[in-house]
Amino acid sequence: MTARSSPRQAVFDRCYRAHRADVYRWALRYGVGRTAWAEDLTHDVFVRLHAHLEQLDAETDLAPWLYRTTANLALNRLRDEKSWLGRLSTLLKPERDDAPTPETKLSRRQALMKTLAKLPPREHLVLCMKVLDGKEQQEIAQTLGLSEGYVSKVAARAWALVERSDWEGA
Repeated sequence: MTARSSPRQAVFDRCYRAHRADVYRWALRYGVGRTAWAEDLTHDVFVRLHAHLEQLDAETDLAPWLYRTTANLALNRLRDEKSWLGRLSTLLKPERDDAPTPETKLSRRQALMKTLAKLPPREHLVLCMKVLDGKEQQEIAQTLGLSEGYVSKVAARAWALVERSDWEGA
């Protein structure tokens, strides 16, 4: 512990050293061996731990809490990946495990941007707001003066058009 570390930080550091390997192992298992995915999930678990540390007893509650938090965050990520938004986000930002070359990344991004440009204006706008700007459906609906159900239909239509196109290039 350095002179500037707080007792809370020292507890967190001890917990991190003691449990990081377990959390990473669970995340790697849930992520089907994707190391970058597991590293990101492990990071997120410990960010949550840092935020909730004062509410937990580091000696007794920690291991079950870490296991439960890892499983819940993994489940949320896996659900997101299965959604059309998750698939499109993955296409925009592929996993680090894929290790695409800079040329491949540029080519994919250019092809995707061409596909987005071909979408009808409303579909283009809704998809960009949702994926690129990270807006929630309710916020998009309010901004555009549309119902949430209609925004959902427009987004689904946009995704279907993207899926049918040859956006990935050669």
